[in-house]
Amino acid sequence: MKPVMEYQNFRIYMRDFYTERKSRSGFTWRDFAKAAGYSSPVFLKLVCDGKSNLSEVGVERVASAMDLVGIDLRYFRLLVAFNQEKDSTKKKSIFKEMRALAKENSMEMVGEDQFDYYDSWVNPVVREMAPQMNNATPAQIADRLAFETKTEEVKKALALLQKVGLLKKGQDGFEQAAKSITTGNLEVASLSVREMHRQMGELAVRALDEIPVKDRDISGLTLGISDNAFYRISKEIADFRRRVTSIVLNDSGESRVFRLNVQLFPLTKEFKGGRDE
Repeated sequence: MKPVMEYQNFRIYMRDFYTERKSRSGFTWRDFAKAAGYSSPVFLKLVCDGKSNLSEVGVERVASAMDLVGIDLRYFRLLVAFNQEKDSTKKKSIFKEMRALAKENSMEMVGEDQFDYYDSWVNPVVREMAPQMNNATPAQIADRLAFETKTEEVKKALALLQKVGLLKKGQDGFEQAAKSITTGNLEVASLSVREMHRQMGELAVRALDEIPVKDRDISGLTLGISDNAFYRISKEIADFRRRVTSIVLNDSGESRVFRLNVQLFPLTKEFKGGRDE
């Protein structure tokens, strides 16, 4: 079984622990619950299924049942807090504690590259921009960004992009590597992607005042629709994104980096009826 510090989800870790013990000794959910001091024989199964949470006391009970001590126990406590926290700002803070603990013990956490990449809007922009500006300095790249950005931020982005293999240094400057960053099912990456969407949304608001009308296309609709229409529109948006991607892949001679936000979200709670069949 993998060490707990290689996990991003405490429920998966608990289930893996249970599965391994069961394969060796006929371990049951009742046995697991009893070892953790629970009277309900299925409580920990409900936790693993995401139907119940662990209290602070429960974390200690379960950790003891799994023989976690020292740094493994510290990490498990943080992991539970990370998975059960709803506030994204607090989740980021907890993840940084998890990451610091891993580094203290010379371990690299799964998902760190994705977290770092999506943590700032500057990273994907510099990834697209740097290869088009032959041997440009970080200061020159920063100067060509539409929104004021410090040179240090560009330097940090270039270092990260090279570290994770998204840019490489060529004879005429930077080149894009074939590698791509994917979020998959990584919770830390999903958290960071939400941060990226927030930053890009804020830039879209700033663009209303800072970008000339001729250089932007911002529009919107306020719609009263059924659930059925929502799903149909969502599919249209997905198809639209694929068509846009095709246009970009067949394009050449890039001169600028753009951001396309496609947003569809409710402005009210349900006020009539239910889901259309």
